[in-house]
Amino acid sequence: MSSFPLARRPLSHRRSALVLTAALALTFAVVPATAASAAVSTSCTGTTQSAVQKRILADVNAARKANGKKALTLNSAMSTVAVNWSGKQAAANRMSHNPRYSSQIPSGWTRAGENVAFGYSPQKVNAAWMTSSGHRANILGSYNRIGIGVACSSKGLPFYTQVFGNYSR
Repeated sequence: MSSFPLARRPLSHRRSALVLTAALALTFAVVPATAASAAVSTSCTGTTQSAVQKRILADVNAARKANGKKALTLNSAMSTVAVNWSGKQAAANRMSHNPRYSSQIPSGWTRAGENVAFGYSPQKVNAAWMTSSGHRANILGSYNRIGIGVACSSKGLPFYTQVFGNYSR
């Protein structure tokens, strides 16, 4: 397995989000994930954004099932946030967290989290996240929605982002 870095950022909040947060979330909610995926390259993965999302979602949900957790639902607005952030990381050739992900995903969440990674194939990135206690905690956490994104850097490295949210509806 590659020894590329991983990073995670958990965040818990109550529903007392600012009006600005709701406005930002609505702005991102109207942009479909396919529009965001057109702006980034996935060539280093050998497949499409949609295929990477489906693969990672299947791996995440298999891990959740093996640990007695309910499956997550892929959310297109959250995936737009993840794809856009992966694109920014890839453009900078540097892994980092999105300091505003929690205000960019749709409002109404009671818990939110983020995982980022780079350098792994789509088939191996979830296994790498699962070997890290923090990433594993997000993957197996109290969430019911996920957004997934990947983008390739000019050096041919894939940068991944997962954003998680727990919504009551």
